[in-house]
Amino acid sequence: MLARLVLAMVAALSAGGEARAQARVVTPAVTDEQVGSWLLTCRTDPMTDRSDCLLRHRLWLELPDLQRASASGVAFEIVLRDGAALPAVTARGLSLSDPQRGALAVGGAAELRFDGEPVLTLSCSLEGRDAVCLPLPEVAERAAAELPEARRVLVRLKAPARAVTGGASDEVLALDLADTQRAIALLRERAAGQPPRPAPGSTTGSFLEQLERMLRR
Repeated sequence: MLARLVLAMVAALSAGGEARAQARVVTPAVTDEQVGSWLLTCRTDPMTDRSDCLLRHRLWLELPDLQRASASGVAFEIVLRDGAALPAVTARGLSLSDPQRGALAVGGAAELRFDGEPVLTLSCSLEGRDAVCLPLPEVAERAAAELPEARRVLVRLKAPARAVTGGASDEVLALDLADTQRAIALLRERAAGQPPRPAPGSTTGSFLEQLERMLRR
């Protein structure tokens, strides 16, 4: 009789535990691959099997703040736009708690110089929650041509983007480049057959307005 009572209590406790249990979270699969001076990171959505890949220089222009999960790093990237591989300066995953990084998306700009070539001007804008600086249309073709063979790039962030680095407005950062052609080929290979990335949602405008208000304080 006692044994039956114990078994009944165990069964009841087990059933109660199952009732309070929660389904496990399926996290996206993430892969990293280093090619020369570049790091290719691909994240695969378990629902759609869509892979989104980012190709950035392995050294940050501005390190993420590891003490604050919301603080994004500033990176030198290569992005694919209309079939062209373009250099870009980015600060991804912005939040309102990090307005200095957000300054990059509010009228910010950047300058690049590959080896001894003339300076390239990049304009910055907000894409979803990412600040992305791309070459102006009139220099985009030249930027795409110079990038694969370049051995070094100089980067200067312009006001108000200079707030990102916390340095002087004329601060110039240098990155050595290696195996860029192979890195671009790998990025194209990973992107082949993937559907276009969804357009930023309607929240982009309101997020930008909030950033602008914070920066005016």
